[in-house]
Amino acid sequence: MVLPAFIIYLFVMAFPIILSIVISLSNYGGGQMFGGEPWRIIGFQQYDKLLHDPYFWNALKNNVYIVLISVFGQLPLGFTLAYLIYRKIVKFGTFWQGILYVPAIISIIVIGIMWNIIFSPYGPIAEIINKEYTRAYAAQLSGIFASTGGLAHVDKLAAGIIRISGNTISTVFAAPAEELKAFLAGYQPEQLNVLKSDLVNLLAPKWNADFLNMPNVSMLPILFVLLWSWTGVYLILFLANMQKIDVQIIEAASIDGATESQIMRYIILPSLSGVVINMAILCIAGSLNSFALILALTGGGPARVTQVLSIYMYDSAFMGAPDYPLSNAIAVSIVIFSFILIGIAKLVGRRTDEEGIRS
Repeated sequence: MVLPAFIIYLFVMAFPIILSIVISLSNYGGGQMFGGEPWRIIGFQQYDKLLHDPYFWNALKNNVYIVLISVFGQLPLGFTLAYLIYRKIVKFGTFWQGILYVPAIISIIVIGIMWNIIFSPYGPIAEIINKEYTRAYAAQLSGIFASTGGLAHVDKLAAGIIRISGNTISTVFAAPAEELKAFLAGYQPEQLNVLKSDLVNLLAPKWNADFLNMPNVSMLPILFVLLWSWTGVYLILFLANMQKIDVQIIEAASIDGATESQIMRYIILPSLSGVVINMAILCIAGSLNSFALILALTGGGPARVTQVLSIYMYDSAFMGAPDYPLSNAIAVSIVIFSFILIGIAKLVGRRTDEEGIRS
């Protein structure tokens, strides 16, 4: 009875894993594996290449960031929101439960494209902030015109505009002092409002909101989107497990004077200790599978700044000249990395259970 399932497992899971390990240790260059160009096992050269590859370490670092925001962001936030709904601390719990879960049922590609638009230089964030910049600049400009009596004192007016325009004016006028005066002289006193509008359009500072192409902060939008996308899943899982807890235990604790924090610490959390570890393992596995979202959101990012291991593996196998041994070495590295993280999660869970038993 077990044999059919075992055969399927061998062909679907075991064989690809073994083949990936073999290719990562070889000099296979593509084409037919049997009967084509000869290939051979060359050892751990691809793994040594990875260890000296800065792109690999950058991708690994980004994966670590994603694991951290998943385990220490999605899980605590999902638990907190589930607790608030379960204990009826917030009203309309069913409504919030549905709203917070919605991102998890939207296509990953749609989410990536949507947030790419939001974080782009022409998205709503940039538009709102630049409107504030323009409004502040227009107010300063009005103050200067009021203090100089309109166009009466061109020299004083030009000096004030140069002062508030900063570096922006040098990109418009090569010689700001003289060229700005000539620009102002082209307007009549009755055209003052038109002049103000033209100066705002020319010289108001613009904020570059291209978050996804800023090397120092490009991972932050990705981490935020991951937090927004998957917190609802863990909310539902936590809420489902909280509803299995005997209500009478919580009612007895409340009668004995236990506070909400004590109920959470001494009743809810111990009851969910095994669930938390399983969710942490689920979180780790999911965080290493963020290929589609990051590709849709950034397309790999500037100079591979936002690249993760799965995208690096894809690029090595399918972009440009394919390097199958290297891409399979990256795949094996992902598996090893996930095993290490899952092992740590299980070890922490075992120690937590032992401490709970002793206490």
